Amino acid sequence: MNRPLTIDEGQVVKLLRVRDSIRLAREAYVRLAKGEALNPERVWLSVPDGASVFAMPAYVLGHKTVSVKVARLNPENPGRLFPSVMATIYVYDSITGHELAQVQADSLTALRTAASSAVATDLLAGKSCETLGIIGTGRQASAHVPAMLEVRKFSRILAYSRDPAHRNAFAANIGKTYSVQAEPADTPEKVVESSEVLVLATNSQVPLFHGGLVQPGTHVNAVGAALPGAREVDSLLVSRSLLVVDSIPQAKSSYGDVLIPMKEGNIKETDFYELGDLLVHPTKASRKPGQVSLFKSGGLAVLDAVFADHLVSMVPRHAD
Repeated sequence: MNRPLTIDEGQVVKLLRVRDSIRLAREAYVRLAKGEALNPERVWLSVPDGASVFAMPAYVLGHKTVSVKVARLNPENPGRLFPSVMATIYVYDSITGHELAQVQADSLTALRTAASSAVATDLLAGKSCETLGIIGTGRQASAHVPAMLEVRKFSRILAYSRDPAHRNAFAANIGKTYSVQAEPADTPEKVVESSEVLVLATNSQVPLFHGGLVQPGTHVNAVGAALPGAREVDSLLVSRSLLVVDSIPQAKSSYGDVLIPMKEGNIKETDFYELGDLLVHPTKASRKPGQVSLFKSGGLAVLDAVFADHLVSMVPRHAD
């Protein structure tokens, strides 16, 4: 019998090319929308004054693997010299349940989240976009840069972080790595007012800016907040947007960006759509001229299942 694989962060980064990641993310959303994947709502537990722990199983019909991701989240972790999010995917044979692999999934989570934003941006953003704005300068923000550049030809990137050293270093690194002008901004408002596409990848528990500052026709990807009481965007922005989520059931149960405006009466369930459904039926949502679009994602297990199945198929197995 083959020993279970251990796929480490270095292998994940080496094997998951940006273009392939976007293709895999699109496949996951489409398969789910067509009823060809099992993606039960994630189970989560929050320790008082501690970590939130998520268990996320999923299976894609016809795959030889079934996966369960266990993610741990604490926005205060950077002060303890730990990542805000840590994750492991456990991969099993879909017939026997025998363990096939453990995948270190911190980088995978960032890559599939960025790929999801790229799929949404490709569908919802204007075809000609000059400036990409990024608020946040961590792992998620870094992963979004090549993914966004894969779907739109940005000539300029503006980046904001509360720490001047972080935003300066982030912009400098982008400028060296990609053929694009990258600049640090000293306020989030400067980023918002100047960008046609926005990526919000922070640990903020409260809205990052006033929703009225977002220019007409802008597309926003909000990927940071994933708990009921936390949000990166305010109710004004949500109410003036074509709102698209990765999962309507998950959004209603745990996304503060959606839950809070719903509780306030600013939006109702019929006001938003699922990304996969729009990929399959692109004319389903009617967008007003100049309307902002907002993609809110918190991460779906089906994405992890598709990505993990792809990785396991690429790594040689060794017999005992």
